[in-house]
Amino acid sequence: MNAKAKTWDTAARARASDRWAEYSAHWNTAMTEALLSAAALAPDSIVLDLAAGSGDPALTIAERVVGGGVIALDSSPAGLSLASTHARRLGLAQRISVVQADAHAIPLASDCVDRVTCRCGMMFFKDTGLVMSEVLRVLKRGGRIAILVWGSFEQPLFDATVSVVLRLVSSARMPPQAADMFRFAAPGSLERILRAAGFHDVREEELTVPRIWSGTPEQLWAYQQEISTLCHPLFGSIPPESRQNVDAEVSALLSRFQRDSVLSVPVKVIVAVGRKS
Repeated sequence: MNAKAKTWDTAARARASDRWAEYSAHWNTAMTEALLSAAALAPDSIVLDLAAGSGDPALTIAERVVGGGVIALDSSPAGLSLASTHARRLGLAQRISVVQADAHAIPLASDCVDRVTCRCGMMFFKDTGLVMSEVLRVLKRGGRIAILVWGSFEQPLFDATVSVVLRLVSSARMPPQAADMFRFAAPGSLERILRAAGFHDVREEELTVPRIWSGTPEQLWAYQQEISTLCHPLFGSIPPESRQNVDAEVSALLSRFQRDSVLSVPVKVIVAVGRKS
């Protein structure tokens, strides 16, 4: 297994860990709702979810397409194994199938799905033009793609976490692959890619949605360090003598979003949709 595949396997296991299940139950809910609202699912939709990871949001999609189904595609075998386990536990195994594959060569027949979704994965595809041509191929006529990516790096979640490390640790540098998270933050970036691929009725929108954490700021910071595998080199660069200051600063900044027993952290995302004519 290559280093990139190991990275995504590690991320999938961390996100699906029972250790964080209670705290993170609603962490991605608003982002998923924004994506699925744009996708305009029908109860009988056949949906291809790209970069499906450990099954979020594919499992949510499966709950809604009661007369259809979802194909969860990812390059990570560990993530897909977890997705299958969760699907069986939720009684959704009949509505979800997992496919380990590269989105640059989707192993599906042409004109076979009604919707394609991708949440926080498009930024990491090497050749987005090729991926979009594959998506256009597998979509039925009139089918729709919905994509959600991160907005700018300058936003509350990252200001309170990653930026603190970069500011307080002089030797810290943002890992190049982590910087790819913000590859489509510039307005119009996704729209141009969809139009160039041949999609119609293309629309792009920036949204601010809440991420809900049912725990303390300190727990959220520990979770972020564990699941944000692309930033592991950055977090690992924190010297022991700086750790206390970094942790205290992050906790103080995150505590601004705390109300009672939960944190509600606003995040900026970009959603884009397009239709196959």
